[in-house]
Amino acid sequence: MLSKLLQSYLRFWAVWYLKRAKPQIIAVTGSVGKTSTKEAIFSVLKIKFGNQIRKSEGNLNNETGVPLAILGFQKSPEIFWHWLPIIVLAKIKAIFAPKVKVLVLELAADKPGDIGYLTSFVKPNVAVITSIGPAHLEAFGTIEEIVKEKSSLLLALSEDGTAILNIDDIKLKEIVEKHPGQIKTYAIFQNADCFAKNITTEILNFRPLTKFQVVENSHKFPVEVPSLGRVWNVYAALVAISCGIIFKLNPQEIREGLKTLPTSSHRLQVFEGKKASTIIDDSYNANPVSMTAALDILKLLPAQRKIAVLGDMREIGNITDESHKIIGQYAREVADEVIALGQLAKKYQAHQYFDKKSQAIDYLLSKIGNGDIILVKASRALELEKIVEAIKK
Repeated sequence: MLSKLLQSYLRFWAVWYLKRAKPQIIAVTGSVGKTSTKEAIFSVLKIKFGNQIRKSEGNLNNETGVPLAILGFQKSPEIFWHWLPIIVLAKIKAIFAPKVKVLVLELAADKPGDIGYLTSFVKPNVAVITSIGPAHLEAFGTIEEIVKEKSSLLLALSEDGTAILNIDDIKLKEIVEKHPGQIKTYAIFQNADCFAKNITTEILNFRPLTKFQVVENSHKFPVEVPSLGRVWNVYAALVAISCGIIFKLNPQEIREGLKTLPTSSHRLQVFEGKKASTIIDDSYNANPVSMTAALDILKLLPAQRKIAVLGDMREIGNITDESHKIIGQYAREVADEVIALGQLAKKYQAHQYFDKKSQAIDYLLSKIGNGDIILVKASRALELEKIVEAIKK
């Protein structure tokens, strides 16, 4: 009851602010890549809009988080009484906070109806769907229900709004064929309105760097992004480039914005590890799509030895057992050694299994060496970032 009252209260003042400021809204949803896409869009458009653009911070992407992001709050309180100053400040911010011209918002869909609720007051001018996969399948039951939920974002578009969709994703390609409104497509593995070719990704002095050539209708130009991966971070950049074109930035401004792209915490972050090893920290969350993407990156990178530290993939419903078996098989093909933690992770059939993070830490510290790359990835509940902290230099 209290949570519903809080949601209604925050929604009321968020709507008040939106009516007063009348910003252009870019809304991002998807099973994988929402945060990196949001950050890339913000980095590019900030070149033009400066302090007149704002993005949702952290994981402010749900029923209470999105209104907080609209009002300019940085995070959602974890303790009940910390909400008291926010309840007071929400009204003040709605009435007096500086107006912004552009809002970049991340919208999560953890259960049926989430997007519908959020778009009852968030009416995007640009709607981005990054991917459709089995994240939160336990709550939705079928992939078809996830497709229905994610694609409902397009129903909220303004009349002159634009959808930006990844046509490498077969489900999104089907939506493109049915959606009557204005669409910009992007891709890596086929031609699209905006696509990338000649992609390279590497780690130089413990810094990630990805380069590629962009082809965007009449534009063609090289891009460098300080992130890792030939797929998801490139996709994020392609969305940002598409938004840059929509908002009339030139290629030089877009390139400049992408060079400032920050690395999101625990999402393919690169660190120097102990004994001159390299750590890829992707411990924020995991599902079969993102797990495969992380292993694809590990496969590409040169290393003395490759170690994958993998935990459970949670909330993926009736594909849980089969997905862990498939990912485990792929991990064993990619990595010289696979280390697993968590009850579900037993199905990876890893080279080493540990019940406790402390055991895995001790084992890693005894094994890692010069030139090794260690990938750490699991669902958020396993807190594998603690392993990253223990083996960092």
